[in-house]
Amino acid sequence: MTLPFTDLNHVLTTTRSVRLRLDYDRPVPLDLVGECLQLAVQAPTGGGAEDWRWLVVGDPALKAELATLYHSAYRTHVHEPLHSAAGTGNDLVRGRLGGVDADGTVSARTARILAGAEHLARHIGRAPYLVIPCATRPDPATGGPGTNSALYGSLYPAIWQFNLALRARGLGTVITTLHLHHAAAVATLLGIPDGAVQITMLPVAYTIGTDFRVAARRPVHSVSYLDRWGTALPYRDKPVDRLTGEDHR
Repeated sequence: MTLPFTDLNHVLTTTRSVRLRLDYDRPVPLDLVGECLQLAVQAPTGGGAEDWRWLVVGDPALKAELATLYHSAYRTHVHEPLHSAAGTGNDLVRGRLGGVDADGTVSARTARILAGAEHLARHIGRAPYLVIPCATRPDPATGGPGTNSALYGSLYPAIWQFNLALRARGLGTVITTLHLHHAAAVATLLGIPDGAVQITMLPVAYTIGTDFRVAARRPVHSVSYLDRWGTALPYRDKPVDRLTGEDHR
């Protein structure tokens, strides 16, 4: 296939978390998912362990059951808390949302994210595939210092590389974790063995349009330090189109 996007900086700066613009009605070739996974597992992995396992779920009945579990967790941990008297101040959602004023008013950006989350919760089972990456090294609950970082640090580079590979091919996804509230039920449903830790669930679909833009982010110097915490890194963000092809010698 001819890739829609081949410029690395463009892919890096326009790979979005896609919720509202997943095309649930357009089939995705399984071979294309495999191709993206082949690229994903080129990511670094702690100790060269390759301790990732990728469960690709395309069976409609299984996807429907996963969607039911996901929507149940969404209602319990997102929808109901947000619509309670405490609203954004509810203990279950406090601190998890950006763009919330002291009075609980959400920014337009946060409102869009919440609308997308609601839409995704209602339709996630319609995605052509649900991909569940799992880790097989020791569960952080039973390992020693560093196990937590090693486990997730070995999976998330590959998970994000999978995101980038999808974007380059005109597909999209979003990293979700709500199904983990029902991890045991998911494991039983899909035959995931004891000791395999589910990391996330990724709905995979073509995107409706491919015109995703660079996100508005805080400048690097406001979130990065040099030598000591609080000493801003002396860097000023460049226009994105200047981030490639420069001679830094």
